[in-house]
Amino acid sequence: MNFFAIVTIIAQFTSIHEIEYNQYVNEAHWTPILTTPIQSSQTNPYAEGMFKNYYGYLPYWIDTIYYQYFQMDLLSHISYFSVEIDPLTGSLGLIPNQDRFLKVISDAHAAGVTVHMTFIIFGSSHVSNFLNNSAARDSAIHAMSNFINTYEIDGANIDFEFVTGSVRDSFNLFVDELCTTLWSHPDGRKELYLAMIAVPEWYPGYDLVYLSNHSDGLFIMGYDFHWSGSPTAGPVSPCIPSVFWGEYCVAKSIGSYKALGVDGSKIILGLPYYGYDWPTVSGDSGSATTGTGTGVIYYYAFQNANIHGLLWDEYSLTPWYKYFTTEWHQCWFDDSVSLDIKFGMVNDSLLQGAGCWALGYDRTYDHLWNTIRRNFWDSTSVIEYNNNFVTNSILLPTIFTKECVLSLPSTAASYEISLYDITGRKLTHLQSPADRTVKFGNHLPTGIYYVAVKSERELFWHKIIKIQ
Repeated sequence: MNFFAIVTIIAQFTSIHEIEYNQYVNEAHWTPILTTPIQSSQTNPYAEGMFKNYYGYLPYWIDTIYYQYFQMDLLSHISYFSVEIDPLTGSLGLIPNQDRFLKVISDAHAAGVTVHMTFIIFGSSHVSNFLNNSAARDSAIHAMSNFINTYEIDGANIDFEFVTGSVRDSFNLFVDELCTTLWSHPDGRKELYLAMIAVPEWYPGYDLVYLSNHSDGLFIMGYDFHWSGSPTAGPVSPCIPSVFWGEYCVAKSIGSYKALGVDGSKIILGLPYYGYDWPTVSGDSGSATTGTGTGVIYYYAFQNANIHGLLWDEYSLTPWYKYFTTEWHQCWFDDSVSLDIKFGMVNDSLLQGAGCWALGYDRTYDHLWNTIRRNFWDSTSVIEYNNNFVTNSILLPTIFTKECVLSLPSTAASYEISLYDITGRKLTHLQSPADRTVKFGNHLPTGIYYVAVKSERELFWHKIIKIQ
């Protein structure tokens, strides 16, 4: 993609965060920030079990009736979304639906979950005006510190969309001063997380290594690769690069951050609990759009896919569906299968954890919670992380191209190896050879598979993905 095309995309792009924030402003009840500290319950110790962080944004428009479906034992962080920063003065705006914010503080702290407030500035010109104003920066830092003290929460999330190259140094300075203030907070160390772009090559305003060293985590917004205004319908969060959709995808985002020097322990991979429904020229994959895409939360996308027929895109490893009214429509989204692939990338890449936009978008369904538990919950039910095979060095890649190579430890006399497709159909069954190396997958099409390795006493399962 050439430079001018990239500049055009950036100029037209509006993130799902900004779109939905503005979509619900007239429905919210807006309350001034309290001046007297609340009397909140003491935060309980974080429940044991999760070996990765899971960071969920909680938008102000999510009704409290859905809070009861949050599986708090699978969350490390909830960041309420959001309070605006005035770019001219640095003062904080009103709180949307403060009663919901107070409830989530109570519920989360009772479960040992860390609570943040998200502080936002949308629009590159507004962001630049704020960062170029040292008095506004100082005012905002002071106000955020007081806010955290007043509501007895645990930290801040900064979502500035977007930081241009001209204010790169000013953003660094702001983050440095903010993290110094929060990390030395009089009520004890407070956390700082930053919402970050998915394609750092396009946004020179983000000094990734510096920002990672002056924060507790970078939340990669690993979505909107196809956004509401995309000229073609396609995957919102493609898992892997492909000849059809191009190089930009979640796997590349992780690789770009790490290649630029960001340690995996500072990366949260943020993933979508939503999709976009675009009007399109045809029902063919990759069709041009004829209008703006509408966001569809997972709860409805799942239902619609069951009605219209769930399709699977082998290039992006994500689901979609299509239907015809007076014209064609395509909706691309993520489900438990595509998220399972990405959660596997989080584990394989040794990241701090994963996260989502946004909590409550699955409503009463537990599909996505089950996927989180399967990947990040440290219990004996997660066989991959609780058997001797792991410590005895079974070597098996998660993603491979032509052939998959499995190296078996010498701790058992023999092994049986079975390969299954995603439906559970057994494709092949092998005995371990004398040299303890098994090769397979040459003739497999692109897709998701499961390998089962069995010895006399143990069973090991591993998910693998073949790409062309």
